[in-house]
Amino acid sequence: MKPTRIAFDDALQKVRDHAYAGPCEVLPVIMANGRILAQPVVAQRNCPPFDMSAMDGFAIRKDTLKLPGDHSLWIGEAQFAGEPMRPLSKNEARPIYTGAAVPSGTGAVLVKEKANIAGTSLLLSEALMAGANIRLTGEDARLNETVLDRPIRLNPAMVGTLSAYGVTNVTVRAKPRVAILVLGDELAGSEDATADQIIDANGPMVRALLEDAGCSILQHTRIKDDAQAICEALCSALDNGVNMIISTGGASVGAKDLLRSSVEAIGALIYFHGAHMRPGKPVLFATSRSGVPIFGLPGNPVAALVGARFFIMSAIRAWYGMSGEQPILRWSDCQDSGQTRILKAYAKPTEAGSAVVVLPGQQSHMMRSLLAANAWIVQGGDQPRRLFPLFDLLNDRADE
Repeated sequence: MKPTRIAFDDALQKVRDHAYAGPCEVLPVIMANGRILAQPVVAQRNCPPFDMSAMDGFAIRKDTLKLPGDHSLWIGEAQFAGEPMRPLSKNEARPIYTGAAVPSGTGAVLVKEKANIAGTSLLLSEALMAGANIRLTGEDARLNETVLDRPIRLNPAMVGTLSAYGVTNVTVRAKPRVAILVLGDELAGSEDATADQIIDANGPMVRALLEDAGCSILQHTRIKDDAQAICEALCSALDNGVNMIISTGGASVGAKDLLRSSVEAIGALIYFHGAHMRPGKPVLFATSRSGVPIFGLPGNPVAALVGARFFIMSAIRAWYGMSGEQPILRWSDCQDSGQTRILKAYAKPTEAGSAVVVLPGQQSHMMRSLLAANAWIVQGGDQPRRLFPLFDLLNDRADE
């Protein structure tokens, strides 16, 4: 059967329409790096938890800050971080260290380097600004304040910040469980390929992309061009409870391209087979009877990568409860070509913005330029030209 092709952007929307959000789970913050936040997070304590010194220096009483003339203050016992706070006595200048609780009655902290010390006294010869070098309770975060409120990929800085705010657990999306099926009689692994075989690049590449997106790979199988074997692999993946099936190869219309007929044989519903795009025209998207997304990526490596980068990542974003990805740059010109071209590119920041270069070797089998690429230009299809990063960072802050 001849594939029914749809526009690239319509295909992306079709994927989002039939993908679904995954379940949630609760994890300790320390184990949540790289996971996608599913529920808002509120601070569990004030940060700082108390008024504290921002510098090593001397705590000076409020009633001493703006007295006229020179004043001699006696130097009291030092206040270190972690020690209980002791009230500040009249005419006392107490040595205090960064992170230590500011004594009650303190108006400012005089930086140690600016202190004029004579024996056991501190000579105060100029007025201090009230509040100088004091970190106030809750100035970074207040108790019960919402500090993260959207689906976002947690990073090490967030893990540390949430820990400082007293957050011990966060609710994240479960990892999608995925099966990868690599189709083709001609394929072999790099360790055992003969001279007349092609080394499978798609399997390792798609697996790496999925793992980087937080997926758990339950099945990764290389399959011959055999309809029964393909059907059995599809059914096995569904029986194993995967949330998504990705195949590479066998998606076109040749005599040994058996994916579509195999998908139909297991009762899956095909939403599109073929898109007006280059590379990646033969891409297939379906769902099983139970609603599990099934993707058929082309066999040419760059076409497979493009399909995974845009279509599969669109489904993964839906699983994580995230909005659709937005380009990092959108040009005003609109190309009316019916076919969408997706070009390997290199974007270099400049003082004027970004300089974007289309790389050589745009054919769907040419991988060399991927070693230099850091972006994709998406153009044509009656849409403005758009620039996307080479891989979706799953960070909705880029959408703002």
